[in-house]
Amino acid sequence: MPFTFQALNEDNTVNDAEISITLTPTAAIFTETNWVGGSSDTQIINVENDNSAVAVSYFVSADWFAASGDTVQNARLLAEKLDITVTADPGGTDDELFSGKLADLIQQPITGRNLAAGANEDVEFEISLPIGDATDLIQGIGIAFDLIFVAVSA
Repeated sequence: MPFTFQALNEDNTVNDAEISITLTPTAAIFTETNWVGGSSDTQIINVENDNSAVAVSYFVSADWFAASGDTVQNARLLAEKLDITVTADPGGTDDELFSGKLADLIQQPITGRNLAAGANEDVEFEISLPIGDATDLIQGIGIAFDLIFVAVSA
């Protein structure tokens, strides 16, 4: 019978990172009324990477729905008329994450926006109703929407 020998490499461990982001403010940044063609507003949300050791990539989406007393069909009409531009780090090194219709703001930018460990940055949202899209078809319609940030480890 041959000799055998066993050696051990013991007590290996792996601890997963926990990622999270904080948005400021968390309350609605848009509460618009009486819009007409050419109306617009710009607001900012600060996004902070809460993990001081792990970078994240974040994505932005809009989840729109009918305003109180309106229908989903009407909300869809308005979501396809409202323009929205999302810009990271406005006033610094501007990086446009999305520009298009509110209805199309889904997981943007496609490749995510990197945010270093422990870092934060402002994200600017500019929403407008172009004059050419302010037709009788959308007169009196209301829409509500949430701005959603999703982070994944980078």
